Amino acid sequence: MTPGCAWSSVSGVHFGLRDPQQRDWLVAGLLFAASQLQIWLAGGSGQRPLIGALFATGVCATVVFRRQYPATAGIAAQGLMAVQHDIWHGLQAGGWTIAWFCALYGLAVWTTPRRFAAGAAFVVLTDLLPLPRDSSTRNAVIPFAVGTVVVMLLIRRIVGDRDRRAQLAERERDVAAREAVVEERARIARELHDAIAHNVSMMVLQAGAERRVLGTASSPTREVLQTIERIGRGALTEMRRLVGMLRADSPGLLAPQPKLADLPTLMTQVREAGLPVDFQVEGDARELALGIELSAYRIVQEALTNALKHAGQARAAVHLRYRPDCLELEIADDGAGTQPAVPGGGHGLAGMRERVTLYGGQFDAARRPSGGFTVRVRLPLK
Repeated sequence: MTPGCAWSSVSGVHFGLRDPQQRDWLVAGLLFAASQLQIWLAGGSGQRPLIGALFATGVCATVVFRRQYPATAGIAAQGLMAVQHDIWHGLQAGGWTIAWFCALYGLAVWTTPRRFAAGAAFVVLTDLLPLPRDSSTRNAVIPFAVGTVVVMLLIRRIVGDRDRRAQLAERERDVAAREAVVEERARIARELHDAIAHNVSMMVLQAGAERRVLGTASSPTREVLQTIERIGRGALTEMRRLVGMLRADSPGLLAPQPKLADLPTLMTQVREAGLPVDFQVEGDARELALGIELSAYRIVQEALTNALKHAGQARAAVHLRYRPDCLELEIADDGAGTQPAVPGGGHGLAGMRERVTLYGGQFDAARRPSGGFTVRVRLPLK
């Protein structure tokens, strides 16, 4: 990591076709190439390869736009196949047949019920009309038309149920993530309330004690201290009222929240729990804003808890860097386990990200190429 706060995370570049539209272009191109090779080199269209090449190109082209316009693509592919079969009847089975299947899949899965019904009716009509007069051919065409529609119905039902379950699971994950964020924000608010309330309480107590030891000759000073004491007590009352709705447990006594100076104690506790930890501090340690110190401590605590639960047999390293205008944290382990959010009482990566976002910082959590997991955080101080 470079000195100063010019800090950034570099994500790995993934090469591949994640966009479904790009995959359709690739499939269409491969099917087109296979069709042309079969037509021009293997005689897949009889004595008229040019006509066969045109039909095959048209059918393969429907794969490109089957996601944007599934009904149009399915009907176009079916129409082209019906025309070549009923009028020309020159193409054999090949890459264009697979393209026809792909287009009908889009018609079956990605269309509204009304458009699917219209497309299925078009498939039946084009398969049966004109109905061959020869009884043997007629007996083959009718089962083919019925079988095509039945397969489309089955695919629509199966894939539709799968997509509905996937959408339901995604909505449940979104709800759980939102609930985790809300709960973490409430936890942060409670902690900040306790920390600030503790300091304000100390100010009120000191002002009251100083007021009592002053003599009558210092009446202006006594009045100022009395005003500070009164305002401080009022602020405490309002803070308890505002945060009371966020507190699920009993309020209890106010206690100081942990700071960065308490990290060595945390490291000892983690080592005793079974995770060897190396702790390093760079830069001149200094007292920071209360919320920054509390968030930094909790981030380190959460990251080490994740490593304890999920990294397996591993070692961890915690680097704390004091920069002129920011605080940097790096918590890394060399374990082979997974790093999901901590179940139960913690909120894992979501909680850490929420704390960093609260102060406008930068957060990065990723697997290490050599194994293990690394959390990097930058908290601005200005």
